[in-house]
Amino acid sequence: MKQPKMSDLKVDKKGTQAMRKKMAESSKVKITINFDADVLDEIKKMAEDMGSPYQTLLNKIVKDSLKCKKAEESRLDRLEKEIKALKKKVS
Repeated sequence: MKQPKMSDLKVDKKGTQAMRKKMAESSKVKITINFDADVLDEIKKMAEDMGSPYQTLLNKIVKDSLKCKKAEESRLDRLEKEIKALKKKVS
C-alpha cells in the first residue's frame, strides 16, 4: 500500500476545534497509570468479550468498587450506631 504524502494531507480545522471543545466539556480526565501486564491483558480480554474499549471497562470497575466501598462504610456506620445504642441500654 502506498503511503500518502504529507503535502496531500489536509487539516480539518473545524473538526479539530469541535473535538477539542467536546473534550474540554467532558468530565473525564486523562491520566497515566501502570498495571501489571497480566492484569491489563485480562482486562483487555474482558473488554473485548463485552465489545467495549478497555478504558471504559476500567472506569466501570473503579466506579463499582467505589460504590461498594461507600455502601460498606455506610453499613459499618449504621452498625456502629446500633452498637452504641445497645451499649447505652445495657448500662
